[in-house]
Amino acid sequence: LAATSQESYVTARGHKLPKKATLPYVIEDKIETLAKDNEGGSLTKRAVSLLDSLGILDDVKRARDGKGIRAGKGKSRGRKYRTPKSILFVLSEENNTENAFRNLSGVDVTTSKNLNTELLAPGGDPGRLVVFSKSAVSALGDRL
Repeated sequence: LAATSQESYVTARGHKLPKKATLPYVIEDKIETLAKDNEGGSLTKRAVSLLDSLGILDDVKRARDGKGIRAGKGKSRGRKYRTPKSILFVLSEENNTENAFRNLSGVDVTTSKNLNTELLAPGGDPGRLVVFSKSAVSALGDRL
């Protein structure tokens, strides 16, 4: 969890960050109601506009463009393609917001209760780009 706040770890994993980024991203609880808002448009379009306003949409594009054919025998065993991991969203509770992000390459959504090492450091490499909601941070603080 501490590695998510170190810019050197996050950039070493290959994530693309804006110039003046403070890590990890902590945003308002408005993201928790992204799926419930009736602003029009699809959920994924709203999620993309949120990522663009945060300046981290380039990281999702990096994961999309990085999709490639796996080396080795995994190809013949049903695991032909390998997609890099991108952003991890940590919310306070499950509320269908994950539906807004599920079509974006490499993006994962979890709750503070279900946060684990494999999500924070996929493949054992620390420093994943993480976006927390304020209520998720307080729930995580209560848990620790």
